[in-house]
Formats: sequence, C-alpha cells, structure tokens
Amino acid sequence: MQTISFNTGRSYSAHGQRIAAGQLDDGRVIFMDIDRGLDYITRTPCELEPAAIMRAYDANDTTDVYMADISAKNLTAILLNLGAVAAKL
Repeated sequence: MQTISFNTGRSYSAHGQRIAAGQLDDGRVIFMDIDRGLDYITRTPCELEPAAIMRAYDANDTTDVYMADISAKNLTAILLNLGAVAAKL
C-alpha cells in the first residue's frame, strides 16, 4: 500500500494535525487523524495527496473505518502500517 503523511497545520494539538494515509486497491483512501484520534476512509476514490484528502475530510465524504467493508484482519494490518507511518511525523 502506498502511504503518505503530512501535517495540516491546524491547531488540534501542540503538534498541529498530523495525518497518515494510504490508498486501497479500489482507490479509496484510509487515514488516521493522529491528533484527534480518528480513523476514516473516503466514501469514493480519492487522490493520495493532502489537498484531496482534506477536501474529502472537510466535506464529510468519509466514513468511520469500522463501518467500511474491510475484514478485521486486513483493517488491523492497515492501521498498524499507518501507525508506523504516523510515528515518523
């Protein structure tokens, strides 16, 4: 899975707003908002780039990752991977 991480600069914490994201095979993007403790997936395919992810996030074109059609085993692996990406921020 291709991943990215970025800081939006929004002041949700002393660290800003850190995001770690990865693109699924179907084009949707799964992401962690580290500073708010939220995990989402875009409802529709999305470019794996900060502006597109934040557009979907701000427009509420996302759903909770636990409501997505991803097996628990795969979801756990994806979230662990994103957590490792987030640790580099």
